[in-house]
Parts: sequence; C-alpha cells; structure tokens
Amino acid sequence: MLNTLRSEDFQPLIGQACRFQAPQQAEIELRIQAVRDKPLSQVPGWETEQRMPFVVELVASETTQLVDAVGRLRLPASGTQPERVLEDVWISRTGAMGRDRSLYYFQLPFN
Repeated sequence: MLNTLRSEDFQPLIGQACRFQAPQQAEIELRIQAVRDKPLSQVPGWETEQRMPFVVELVASETTQLVDAVGRLRLPASGTQPERVLEDVWISRTGAMGRDRSLYYFQLPFN
C-alpha cells in the first residue's frame, strides 16, 4: 500500500491529527503540518515510471523521546477517503530550525 500513496493523498489531511505507534514506544498523536514534493530526489530517467518523491511533515505537542522509528500510522478519514492504517512506515525526528521549540517535529519520506 505504501508504494501506491502520493502526496495528493495527504493534502486533505493537513492540520488533522493522526496516531503513530512503534514497538516498545508509547503511542503519540501527530498533526500533519505540510506535504512537500521533492522532485530533486527522483531518479533521473524514471520521471514517468515512478511517483514524485515527497515528504509529510508532522508535529507532536506532547513530550516524546521518539527519534527514528518504524511503526503504524493511523490516518483520519477525509473527504472520500476512509480512515486508513499504514503499516511499517518510518518517521524521523527533525530539528525545530526556527520553529516553535516547545513542539517536536518529524518527517515521513516517500521515495
């Protein structure tokens, strides 16, 4: 299922909450903050064969020790899309870099 997702699937979810659960970690609530296409990450010559790489930017307001993890992401229903569960997704923590330091930032990349 992960290989069929496109950035357009996440656009309607911006601002909505989702839940991430990794083995031996507490479940955390994340808010989908942005979806960004990454055209420079695409393999040259494969532009018509593969989806455009993109990253989903996530933010947590709860304190978390989570840095990098593979787990389950529960996405809310939106428009015509029912609630979905994505298995074996990898999220990685990113720095605040000029953003609110009281929040915890993550990214979910799709190549």
